Amino acid sequence: MRIIDSLETGTLNAARRMKAFGRNGYEQEDIGSVARDVAALWERSLKAADLSWTGKHLFAITQLIQAAGWQGAASLDVIRQAANNDKHDASPNHEYDQLLSALDVLGSSLDTLAVVTPALLNELPATLRVRRLVCAVYEVYHAGETVYSFLAADETDSWLTADGIDEFQVENRHTSEIEARLAALPSYTLNPAGLDDLKKSLLESDSELWQIMYMDASYQQIHEILAPYQHKLPLLAGLHREDEEGNVVASIAQALITGVAPVVGPRSIVNIASISTALLAVFAQVPSRLKPLRVDRCTPQEYRGLARNCVTFDDALGVMVTDRGVVLVRTGR
Repeated sequence: MRIIDSLETGTLNAARRMKAFGRNGYEQEDIGSVARDVAALWERSLKAADLSWTGKHLFAITQLIQAAGWQGAASLDVIRQAANNDKHDASPNHEYDQLLSALDVLGSSLDTLAVVTPALLNELPATLRVRRLVCAVYEVYHAGETVYSFLAADETDSWLTADGIDEFQVENRHTSEIEARLAALPSYTLNPAGLDDLKKSLLESDSELWQIMYMDASYQQIHEILAPYQHKLPLLAGLHREDEEGNVVASIAQALITGVAPVVGPRSIVNIASISTALLAVFAQVPSRLKPLRVDRCTPQEYRGLARNCVTFDDALGVMVTDRGVVLVRTGR
């Protein structure tokens, strides 16, 4: 994604937020939050486009692009002043119509800004959504396997409320090398004390729980670490990673994007070819400016919340592409 595309997406999303506030009601801090987010986005993006602006504040940068003839500078200054007022005033008084109008002008003036600052057309480094993942590790000794179950959970959750992101089943002779790679991820902690209650609950649900850990990582990082080890042992139906269709869809999506073989065995309950065809049809509707795509998972609740502003989706597959170029695959619940 180019810098200018990121600016356009962020600005349009901010305008949508404002319109939603107008429809559903708002307080001054809601409007101020939009102004602060937009001011930060523009300052960050303009500095990325011109390294000579690195040490300057948004006010100085706005003056420079105004002097260069950009007609949207006055609207950017409206946003900047609103953001400053929200940060420094005890009781800011934001003007809804003025801010919404400024956002509309910014969104429609980006093409002319690229003339003033051509580096806005440069590509941004691809980024991945990072989350705090909990991994529950189960030792299934009689099957000779270890199960890594990745959860979106915190200290308030139990086995009933934790959201499953994905799980991988590997032959237990690979656990040392896998866990060495997991341990290298940021914030890795083995059996964290703050998750004692969650661990106890998971153990009550399944006595084969061995340990839990957490780390900060993207879904794609986890997939890349575990996928090469996912085995294809002939387990009973209902006890395999492939028995959750979302896991298979995510693996095929990752394979189509990266060119690696999908982590799907011959006993899969789904038709790999038909899913591949459906995913390619979804990807074909994505503007090239959002590529390369990245894969992530989301809960059904998050999926519903993002559906209004997604670029494209296939509800039968449980897949959508966000305006940030993220392919979200719905989890099982």
